[in-house]
Amino acid sequence: MSQLLEILKPGFLLHHALYGSAVMGFVCPLVGVYFLLRRLVFWGVALPQVSAAGIACAFMLQGLGWSMLAGAETQEKHLAIIGSVVFTGLSILFLAVMERRGKGVSEGRIGALYALAWAASILFVAWNAAGETEMLGLLKGEIVAISENDFHAMLDIFGLIAVVMFFFQREFLLVSYDRDMAVTLGRSVLVWDVLLYLIVGLTVSLGVMTVGPLVIFGFLVVPPMAALPWARGMMSFSIIASLCGGASALGGFYVSYTKDLPLGPVAVCVACGFLALSWLARAAWSRLKGRRAHTALPAV
Repeated sequence: MSQLLEILKPGFLLHHALYGSAVMGFVCPLVGVYFLLRRLVFWGVALPQVSAAGIACAFMLQGLGWSMLAGAETQEKHLAIIGSVVFTGLSILFLAVMERRGKGVSEGRIGALYALAWAASILFVAWNAAGETEMLGLLKGEIVAISENDFHAMLDIFGLIAVVMFFFQREFLLVSYDRDMAVTLGRSVLVWDVLLYLIVGLTVSLGVMTVGPLVIFGFLVVPPMAALPWARGMMSFSIIASLCGGASALGGFYVSYTKDLPLGPVAVCVACGFLALSWLARAAWSRLKGRRAHTALPAV
């Protein structure tokens, strides 16, 4: 209990990591619900790895002597963000164009992209041995060591993403669930698709830089899956998923801090624990309702 009170104090040493983890946990599931709605869960696997390849490429170029890419540690991180955004954006554009054309097997394209991104990440790091330590640190997520400026920038960007996801929820839902109806109602499917894909790319890119590819994939997919059995509409789906993600992030931070364990993997395990509890609770609730219905039947 004393450790929990210490963590919640305003002067807690790792308050940036605590609040940053919570923000990631609350916001990422808001984007992840559309991965489930559009049946694009495999995007959540491939895009974080693509983002990691972009980070590795940025460090490789710097290691090869591109003087225009050299700079202080903060500038190096910003360079890595640029590489992450470019790689992720181009991949989303490719996948979206191929999806609209409807050619080939979607899962096959995503699998090939994931394999290519993983291989490229390894090769980029191999070509820049001097930056291997920095690269590994970034891929694991450096939220514990996040600077004051980066922390506030992350809060601003993810806060804006949350506002957009709630404010334009009806449009995103319409173009995701019933595109023909969206056209009939005069909505520009292309415009709303592009905006949603931009948000996905920004979330993945910054998420990978902050907490690493494993954690961003976990929070994009696991909390929405935990929320799905209890959702009664898109708003409740988004809110429950966000609450599951936030609780997972906070619980993961507490366990990580008290047990001296890596923050990212612990947070993902806690999120999976919420998923298991959700499935068990739903199964128990369905069985209880079945028994009540059977008891209520009139005797013949």
